[in-house]
Amino acid sequence: MDRSTLNKATSSDAVPTPGYLYTEIAKATFADAGASQQLVDYLVRKLERDSNPHVKAKVLRLTRHVCEQGRPDFKAQMQRKVDVVKACLQHRGQPDPLQGDALNKAVREAADQTLQSIFSADASVNAYGQRADVGRKLEGFGSESADNPSSHMGGGDRKSVV
Repeated sequence: MDRSTLNKATSSDAVPTPGYLYTEIAKATFADAGASQQLVDYLVRKLERDSNPHVKAKVLRLTRHVCEQGRPDFKAQMQRKVDVVKACLQHRGQPDPLQGDALNKAVREAADQTLQSIFSADASVNAYGQRADVGRKLEGFGSESADNPSSHMGGGDRKSVV
């Protein structure tokens, strides 16, 4: 796992993390078996040590994204360390002079969303972490849709002449 990418994604500034970093980090969990555990350790350590609300919110959003898009064993490993995320539900930092408690509230909301993602059972992901389009009907070339009434014989495109 590239440490500079992780540091950039969890920086302490107010600038939002670019979306491509979320995707890059989630894909990196598929690189090797140990990548997920290294990422879990890094994210948990950041949540425990850093009190900056920007960092906590970014780490929680990143965790949520990797749970949804990364390797399935990342989610299982995060479930073992969930106490750190649960502690963020009670986060009460120093109020910001301009934004008040908004930053701390953002951390609490991100923690709630992350916990939902950690414990969600996504049936559209198979054991290999690939999205399975379950329930989609196969459509062949030239097949007609049952929902489109004009596709049936005797469709309503004809105008009657009186």
